[in-house]
Amino acid sequence: MFDWEGRDIVDASRLIAKRDPRRYRTGLLTAGARPEGSACALQWFRGHPEMAQFLMRVEPRRWGLEMSELIAFKARVQDVITAVDVTGPDESLRSLFNELATPHFAVRWWGTLDDLKAGRGDWPRTLLARFQDLSPGTEPKPLDNRQVADLIEFLKTEYPLSPD
Repeated sequence: MFDWEGRDIVDASRLIAKRDPRRYRTGLLTAGARPEGSACALQWFRGHPEMAQFLMRVEPRRWGLEMSELIAFKARVQDVITAVDVTGPDESLRSLFNELATPHFAVRWWGTLDDLKAGRGDWPRTLLARFQDLSPGTEPKPLDNRQVADLIEFLKTEYPLSPD
């Protein structure tokens, strides 16, 4: 049983968002499916199986899916969630999940703290460029372990809590 199970949506979302990514190393960034400007939530999990279950059971309800709409959503994404649970997150699964989750919400990024530190992917590179205060178009440098505490503080200011 996960520690967020049995909690209301707001409490479960905040619990996940407040976790320390040094201990809970699998990250998930979700946002409303509308273009830029929609609320985002950065959350941390023990591993990809926990993240998959959260994506299936809590995340859609946080973005407003209820009753028959929630049941239909779960049926649509079941195969993708099973693949994430078994093999872990990858870009092709994220793209497929987002196709199925539209128009409700989208996964902007999922991966590990190490992926984030290395700048693997579009969102991690953009985030590291902001963290390193780089000029547009300048490629960020990967972080070493001494910089992780500062990165975590930066993440707390960029993504203070999950949207309610």
